[in-house]
Amino acid sequence: MRLALIGCMVMNREISHLIAESGHVVRAWWLRQGLHDTPDVLRTELQRTVDEIERENGLLPEHLRFKAVVLAYGLCSNGVVGLRSRSLPIVVPRCDDCISLFLGSAERYRALFLEMPGAYWYNTGWIEQAFTPSKENYARKRAEYVENYGEENADFLMECENGWMDKYQCCGFISCPLGDRPDYEAYARQAAEDFGWQFRKVEGSMEYFSALVNGPWEDDRFLVCPPRCRMEADFSDRKLRSVPAELDDQL
Repeated sequence: MRLALIGCMVMNREISHLIAESGHVVRAWWLRQGLHDTPDVLRTELQRTVDEIERENGLLPEHLRFKAVVLAYGLCSNGVVGLRSRSLPIVVPRCDDCISLFLGSAERYRALFLEMPGAYWYNTGWIEQAFTPSKENYARKRAEYVENYGEENADFLMECENGWMDKYQCCGFISCPLGDRPDYEAYARQAAEDFGWQFRKVEGSMEYFSALVNGPWEDDRFLVCPPRCRMEADFSDRKLRSVPAELDDQL
């Protein structure tokens, strides 16, 4: 089967590894990390990419066409809600965000959420691709604010931005199944020490990623949204459902 996969750069290592080994032919489109902070922008970028895939698919000979679009995203602040396609099913995991994907299942994430209330999560992809809390990153951001807005305004902006940190009590570091990165674990441990958080290391898993890339897309773990339907939030452990959508045929 030929699949078009749209993923966030934080999972580039895991998914690229699985694509290389997959029995399917998978082509990946990567979006920058952080789009979930602005869900409307994430939705726009995802829909633009789905539309691009469908346009290209219409130009390919039948034997080279994609059979489905696979999203390496969860709900992601409802950024996937409203997505639709005209000709291809869209497959998306039934989970809140990529933490479930890195841990191997939504069930495991829910269990750890109860064990580790107030946990801020680190892993290889986030450290490499995202702004993760650390003294170094905060010093870099403050320097940018000083340059643009001056010392007093920089202090005010940093105070406003960092108020959320009081809600966290624990640093959860998810190891990468593809190989240890002692420097990244040390980075997370140092952040926990700097911010007064407890530190806990948990093993990462490729299971959910593998099912996403290779199937089967079991209904309890994945929504397969048919063509000419759109995704809606389900407000249950199923997270998502599909409903008919009125679409024109212009791409």
